[in-house]
Amino acid sequence: MIIVRDIHDAMTMKKKLSSLARRAFNQQMARTQIIIELLDICEDLEKNIEREEKANEIEFEKLLEAS
Repeated sequence: MIIVRDIHDAMTMKKKLSSLARRAFNQQMARTQIIIELLDICEDLEKNIEREEKANEIEFEKLLEAS
């Protein structure tokens, strides 16, 4: 299961994966092409994870400073 932070992230992932599935079917994409696109999506998700972790760290530091 993919866990997303908000509705925008969920919609973006749905669009990307639906587009990939549609193109893979309609254009009979090679397995390698599909894997490359899936890896691109994974890279995007990794960037989002890093961004969210950094935001969480900043928020945690603010809470510690306020204590």
